[in-house]
Amino acid sequence: MSNLDPIFGYIIAGGHARRMGGRAKGLLQVGGVSVLARAKARLAPQVDHLILNTNLPATDFTALGMDTLADDPGIGEGPLAGLLSCLAHGAAQTPAPTAILTVPGDCPFLPEDLVARLKEGLGNGNAAVATSGGRLHPLTGLWRIDLLPRLQMAIQEMGLRRARDWAAEIGAPQVAFPAEPYDPFFNINTPDDLAHAEALAAQFEL
Repeated sequence: MSNLDPIFGYIIAGGHARRMGGRAKGLLQVGGVSVLARAKARLAPQVDHLILNTNLPATDFTALGMDTLADDPGIGEGPLAGLLSCLAHGAAQTPAPTAILTVPGDCPFLPEDLVARLKEGLGNGNAAVATSGGRLHPLTGLWRIDLLPRLQMAIQEMGLRRARDWAAEIGAPQVAFPAEPYDPFFNINTPDDLAHAEALAAQFEL
């Protein structure tokens, strides 16, 4: 299936980051611009609709000008709960998209050709996920909407919690992105990561 339009994109921002003092990682500033604003700028031209998946108050993100989507509290917590919420939201649209894009909310330097390359990797399969520098990024992927009931079962009946395990469960093809001159999936988890992101932004004028 070559035509996946419209594409709904979801930034899965989760909740508080304990290693960052409880602050929302997406609101941290890199070069004077928040991580989420950077992600939005990279992704908005690649998708038809861009939504922020977060369980924090929507008012925290008003400045971004994005619609927000909270997880169903009955699902549980974690990245797969976010992915399930995003698939369910996409399936409820009219017309429903054939597939959705998801990315984590702590990556400030996402590729500008992310969707195009993941589409190539998806082909006639049910998902495609990104890799760089030999590392899998299982929450960065294209997922067909019809995976929704399978993911529900994996979470509720199999107890699956990790996005890596889900990608393996469905045999998602991996799409390799170059990690030089910088890794486009570099993510911020610690104060040291934030300092490194600042250095990358300055060095490469990102």
